[in-house]
Amino acid sequence: MLGVQACTGNNGPIPIKYGSDQCAYCKMTVSDPRFGTQLQTNKGRAYNFDDIQCMISFVKESKVEKEEIAVYYLPDYISNELKPATEMFFLKSDELKSPMRGNIAAFSNAEDLEKTQASIGGTTITWDDLWK
Repeated sequence: MLGVQACTGNNGPIPIKYGSDQCAYCKMTVSDPRFGTQLQTNKGRAYNFDDIQCMISFVKESKVEKEEIAVYYLPDYISNELKPATEMFFLKSDELKSPMRGNIAAFSNAEDLEKTQASIGGTTITWDDLWK
């Protein structure tokens, strides 16, 4: 099944196959490594998404219960490396033009976020803000 993979334990993110993996929520192809996200369940199943908004909608619609989720991985906007969401800083800007127009980017450090924000504008938000 595209977009859904199994692994043993939580040993970090499973690489997303950009251009071929399918978003578990909207079924579009995950194509942009700046925005492709992943959640992993406690049982080790990984779900890939083309945009953070798809991942949040997937969880809000109870496709997977929040209690079953071990970790959310988001790509650093600069390096594209998937990192735990709880370690990230977030920028919302219409200029980001993410696949599903969530227009949210994650950064592994505040300095990179501030440089990008100075260039394209936008508002800093928190992980909790994304769920409101």
